[in-house]
Amino acid sequence: MSKLKSEPKEIEISLKDAYKKWPEFRKYLISIGCNKSDAEDIFQEALLVYSRKLSIPEFELTVEPYHYIKGVCRLIWYNQSRKNSKNRKVDYEDDIIIEDDDWFQKEMKLQRIEQAISKIGQQCQQLLNMFYNLGKSMREIAQKLDLRNDKVAKVQKYRCINKVKDIIRSQKV
Repeated sequence: MSKLKSEPKEIEISLKDAYKKWPEFRKYLISIGCNKSDAEDIFQEALLVYSRKLSIPEFELTVEPYHYIKGVCRLIWYNQSRKNSKNRKVDYEDDIIIEDDDWFQKEMKLQRIEQAISKIGQQCQQLLNMFYNLGKSMREIAQKLDLRNDKVAKVQKYRCINKVKDIIRSQKV
């Protein structure tokens, strides 16, 4: 049990260390063409990716956390700049060794979904959170959100999901 208690501390310490090195990350991002306002967002996204990867039991960090986060920052910036200017071609793949690109694509998809959910109404956010994150039944959700019954909750969930999908579709354009 002591091992389980120490793991979150190790993660926490690594994140604290990463925050202490924020000026280095900012300088690095600016050196590869990122502007100052985007640098902080990219750094935060990279830390989210890092902390999510650490929560996966099969994940094994093969480099120092600093270098891993730096590489994720570079990938996020590359992906963002590529989307912003289709004519400009930047090739960072020579500098980065990517063992598994699937997790990065999944991470980007999760971020788009999270951003879309943050743009929908509070009731929709609560409903989706109760269903997907808390595993509540439609009856429990209906009671909690003062809906008539579980069928109304189910229809509302369907509408909320469609709102999220519409937001994601509009972002891709």
